[in-house]
Amino acid sequence: MIFTKALLTNISLLITLAYLFNMGYKYMIQHTSNRMKYILTIGVFIAGGILTMLFGLRINDNIVDLRLVPIIVAVLVFPSPWAVFVIGIGIGLARLGMNCDALGLAGFLLTSIVGAVGSMLQKWLKSINLRFVWKSVIAVVSINILFTMGAALAVYIIHSTTFYQFWHDIGRYTFPLWLLLSGLFVFIIRDFQKEQLRVDELRTMNLLLRRQTRESREAKREIEEKARELMLASKYKSEFLANMSHELKTPLNSIILLSQLMKDNEDERYEGDELRYAELIHGAGNELLQLINDILDLSKVEAGKMDVFFEEVSLHDLVQNLHQQFHPLAEQKKLDFEIDIGPGVPHMIKTDALRLNQILRNLLVNAFKFTETGSIKLIVRFEGGHSAALEPIASGRQWMRNLNPVSWGIPVKKRIPAQRITFMVADTGIGIDPEKQQLIFEAFRQEDGAINRKYGGTGLGLSISLQLSRLLGGSLSLDSVKGEGSKFMLKLPIMPPKQAND
Repeated sequence: MIFTKALLTNISLLITLAYLFNMGYKYMIQHTSNRMKYILTIGVFIAGGILTMLFGLRINDNIVDLRLVPIIVAVLVFPSPWAVFVIGIGIGLARLGMNCDALGLAGFLLTSIVGAVGSMLQKWLKSINLRFVWKSVIAVVSINILFTMGAALAVYIIHSTTFYQFWHDIGRYTFPLWLLLSGLFVFIIRDFQKEQLRVDELRTMNLLLRRQTRESREAKREIEEKARELMLASKYKSEFLANMSHELKTPLNSIILLSQLMKDNEDERYEGDELRYAELIHGAGNELLQLINDILDLSKVEAGKMDVFFEEVSLHDLVQNLHQQFHPLAEQKKLDFEIDIGPGVPHMIKTDALRLNQILRNLLVNAFKFTETGSIKLIVRFEGGHSAALEPIASGRQWMRNLNPVSWGIPVKKRIPAQRITFMVADTGIGIDPEKQQLIFEAFRQEDGAINRKYGGTGLGLSISLQLSRLLGGSLSLDSVKGEGSKFMLKLPIMPPKQAND
């Protein structure tokens, strides 16, 4: 009965200590540094061993207690073997302080030896690959056997008590209970350790999430600020370009007009070099005016102020006008200029005639600029299959031979929204490297500086054409081989985007 009371007292004491340690760790220890957390945890384990000895059972000056439980738990949960050894030494010194006699010295030596053996056992268990259950069984059984044998040896040396007498009086009660209670507390502490590991992981994740959230907010604020600054800069740039373009066009128009009057020389006041200078001034003025118009268009597109007006457009008139405009240039450069209209191409499409003409003119201007020999073709194709809603025109090559208008009727049935018209400008010019084919669609960019110096231009035409094609609901793409020529393809819907589903 007296054993039962003492052991129940030790059990209650260890459970209370484990609960207090749990509360203290949760609200105090975990908020300290890792080093301090480690030191405080070792101190709690030593305190647990001291309290079990204070409330342990005394039989003939022998203390029967659960001081080995903190050492067993330390073997399984502490990452360093030195911590196990320090806990054993600390509990042993406390035992020596309780009784400075032979029994106290024996208790100190026994507990210290158990701590030393436990540190070596911890190192060995850490190096092998076993489940925690089996490691716990090894630690509980081996340390209890060592402690029981050491206690029997100490009693034999001091009181000349045989091992049989020790086992009959004390060992047969304490050893099974030590095994059972040691295992119980091992799993209590193990469960507590796993909970603390989960808490630490959650706390670490929360800290990382908070840091990431804070960094994301700061990055978002910086991005928003940069976006606002870019928007302002783009707005100011577009306004500046628009204002400067208008300001430059006024005196430039006067220069062009006066040079035109001098070039016409109706009153025959000028001759020789004066007429040649007037032609040069007139030509340079027109080129500068075209550049200003391109910059103005680019600024409007970037500012979102470019207006498009969709209306019925005659493909015949559009293609014929382009041929008439560029045919003299083709003859001057001795290039073949052909127009090929495929079968099924409708007579009319609904788009912005001005912007479509601007895109095709830019593409043809580039084709003539970068083609020295060979041919240039403007090819028109219908995609989406034949539709009863669309009246096909004569074949492209037959139409090209006479360039006379044919009877083009306006479709009266509803068009199919998925149908498209493809305009292809193909040349046999210098071509473009594959890695630079996207670069040329950027404003003020050409393939390289040498081309810019040789052929001139600012690189605005393709950038404006790309933006205008998107405004018309279409796309602009390129297929080119260096040294063999280029094919620019403009694909437009027959109906404008907002009216495609009407």
